[in-house]
This record gives sequence, C-alpha cells and structure tokens, in this order.
Amino acid sequence: MQEQLVLFLTYLLFGLLMMGIGLLLYHGKGGILLAGWNTMPREEKMKWDEKRLLRFNGRCLLALGGIVILTGVLPLAGLPTGIVNVVGWTLFVLLIGWMVIYQNTGNRFRH
Repeated sequence: MQEQLVLFLTYLLFGLLMMGIGLLLYHGKGGILLAGWNTMPREEKMKWDEKRLLRFNGRCLLALGGIVILTGVLPLAGLPTGIVNVVGWTLFVLLIGWMVIYQNTGNRFRH
C-alpha cells in the first residue's frame, strides 16, 4: 500500500506541474517554454499566431496532466495498476503524437 501511495504522489506531482504549465500557456504567458520559439527570428515569429499556439499547447498540457493524475489515482480505486499504466501511457503518447501532427499540418497557427 505504501508503494502505491508513493506512486500516486509522484503521478500527482508531475500531473499538477504539467497542468500548472498548461494554465500558464493557456493564458498567453510562457511562450519561452515552447521549443524553438526563442531561437526563431523575429520575422518568422510574426508569421505565427502566438496566442492561438499558446492556447492550443496549454489545453493539451492540461489534458496530459489530467491523464497523468488519473493514471496515479485509478490504482488507488482498486483497478489493476498494470492495465491502468498501459492505458494511461498509451493515451499520453497518442495525444502527444496527435499534437505534433496537428500543429505541423494545415497551417492552423499561421497568420
């Protein structure tokens, strides 16, 4: 039981951290946290809708944080830890894959 509690607290900590960063991005702050944004020339940045890009990434980080927290909580509710971990981390990886594809196709975040 103590092992499950430590695992839960670890998932909770990382989930809340991700959600905190997600809220920061969602409210239009923290563009510095986006990979490649700092190294992009000013002229290139002007081609992107920073507000929409930050809001999208913020929403996705909120969802990722929620997945991490649920992956930690569900074993405490009696569900098998192995199955919960497989499902949780599969959803986590699929969401990240979808984020990468969605952001880099269709010019959705360009002016």
